[in-house]
Amino acid sequence: MTNIFNELFYPIFTDLHVAAATYLISSILPALLALVTFDTTYLLLYRKKRKSTEVFRKSSQFLLYLLFFYLAFAFYLTVLSRPTGSRTRVDLMPFATMSVRAAGNVYAAENILLFIPFGFLYRLLPFTANKLGKCFRSGIILSVFIEMVQFITGRGYLQTDDVILNAFGCIIGYIIGNQLIKLTDSLLLRSG
Repeated sequence: MTNIFNELFYPIFTDLHVAAATYLISSILPALLALVTFDTTYLLLYRKKRKSTEVFRKSSQFLLYLLFFYLAFAFYLTVLSRPTGSRTRVDLMPFATMSVRAAGNVYAAENILLFIPFGFLYRLLPFTANKLGKCFRSGIILSVFIEMVQFITGRGYLQTDDVILNAFGCIIGYIIGNQLIKLTDSLLLRSG
């Protein structure tokens, strides 16, 4: 158990600690700007067509802000944290980066952890479809977008494994969000 902790959990904790200290504050303003842009665009383009104002409820606005905050943080972490041209390798072989040793799977675990918040927040937003498939596709699209930006800028390796593991993390986050909703609903039914 100590070996797994030293080889897998400690490096992940260290990486997350450094990322949080470095990029959390930097993500606040871009997330706020994204929320204002989203709200303005929604008002200008869609409000007349749809009578729904669900997107402007306080809970929806808070979840949208968290989603935009997460997206800004993920972009800082996966793209802006690296110098341009520092990583240019392409690896399209699925599971090529996986290892039998715990230490070799630190990046795999981090790729899964990176997308759990996306799936979680996607499921909690009241105006997104209650469909795992749509969340999965959205997670893949986001992951492919990040991989392409990394490839074009030379700020990250283009790897199939990243997309697969990010999609898996997205599914885990969605399931956690779904279970939270079920738990909340059952607690509300018991108390009401």
